[in-house]
Amino acid sequence: MTKLVNGFLLFLVIPVLPIRAQEIVKPNIVLIVADDLGYGDLGSYGSQIIKTPHLDRLAAQGIRFTDAYAGASVCSPARGTLLTGKHTGHARIRGNMTRQGGVAGFKDGVAVRRPSLLETDTTFASRLQKNGYRTFLVNKWHVEGFDESAHPQKRGFDEFVGWLVKEPKSHNHYPEIRFNGYQPYAVAENKGGRHGKHATDMTTEEAVAILQRKHDQPFLLMVTYNAPHVPLDAKSTALYDSLDLPAQDKSYAALVSHLDEGVGSIMQTIEDTGIAQQTVLIFISDNGGSREARLVQIAQNGPLRGMKTDLYEGGIRVPLLVRYGSGAAAATSSFPTYFPDLYATILSLGGVAHAAADGVSLLPEIFTPNSQNRESRYLYWEQYPKKGIQQAVRWGDWKLISPGNDAAVELYNLRNDISETTNLAEKHPDITKKLQSFLHQAHVPSDWWPVSNNSNQSQ
Repeated sequence: MTKLVNGFLLFLVIPVLPIRAQEIVKPNIVLIVADDLGYGDLGSYGSQIIKTPHLDRLAAQGIRFTDAYAGASVCSPARGTLLTGKHTGHARIRGNMTRQGGVAGFKDGVAVRRPSLLETDTTFASRLQKNGYRTFLVNKWHVEGFDESAHPQKRGFDEFVGWLVKEPKSHNHYPEIRFNGYQPYAVAENKGGRHGKHATDMTTEEAVAILQRKHDQPFLLMVTYNAPHVPLDAKSTALYDSLDLPAQDKSYAALVSHLDEGVGSIMQTIEDTGIAQQTVLIFISDNGGSREARLVQIAQNGPLRGMKTDLYEGGIRVPLLVRYGSGAAAATSSFPTYFPDLYATILSLGGVAHAAADGVSLLPEIFTPNSQNRESRYLYWEQYPKKGIQQAVRWGDWKLISPGNDAAVELYNLRNDISETTNLAEKHPDITKKLQSFLHQAHVPSDWWPVSNNSNQSQ
């Protein structure tokens, strides 16, 4: 069946309206991260099937970034770039598994080696923690690998509830085990594989409980949902049962709507507790929609080429919504931005310097959309297939992809060709050469991912 993407371009031409916001000194920061949510999954990004009224309301209250990117096309490195502000050419974590080094363990019964953030890796949570913030993490961490010493409470978070890589029964949408700090506890409703209590509900309830506390200092709350990551174990598909959709499409849509419902509860709690004026709310996805969902009619990534694990737009371009304080009229920014920028932005909000980051603060963009120079810097990504290295760079409207293993580079103009259909590398050799120089500048070799090593690496 044909993928449904009609109406998408409508959302790319929403007029930019000025945001009138008074600067908030040390605001509360609520950062919500979805898992494998595609660029086209929200109504505000063009979906005509999936119902996301709360996230669409958030878009209407703040700024919607049309050209926002994850830091990588898979989970662990993306979250690592977000937490540390380093792009994948400099980052500690550059893949879900290492080619060598890391800590050994098992995934689905297969021996693997995973990377982790080390003690020397500074996160935005640890920086804020030292600057008067109370810091909370709810649900997914996924940058500890199998390293016990990389627990979130040793990397900047005062409190943590959720799941850890070392315990397989804590990972899924109906976990039997969950962690409160360092201590695991049993989820009685899900014992023996029962589908009693959904992880989306647990995550929302835990986040709401933190928001409802009496806080005597500014706080950072990072809420990292599992949805809509596979398996597509939706709590209910009732919203979509009347539609002529394949079962997997209904389940996927239901997972996204359940996520939206959770975000709505968080938004309502921020309003009910009277802290909206002092709170900045940020919503993102960790990478693009995944082909593992095997959807038929829902085009997770809208008109974008590629999916999770790819350096094409579908693997890395994501929704990004920001509401500063109580918000203002809907605004749209096409400024190219990615996770290292969010690191810098979060620290800027907290009054902390961010000179070591690979990104720039988005505060000027939040106050005055489309005011920042699009060509003053480049955005960079790399990843590691079974051998070699793949790289991508965006500069202004231009994007260059190096598929690796002696394959020819590809150049696209994203302003005219968002779907990356026409390779312009031969037509614009000067632009190609310039962007290739950025690839060389950005990459610093990693002991965990040697480029000359042909060992297998799971994505």
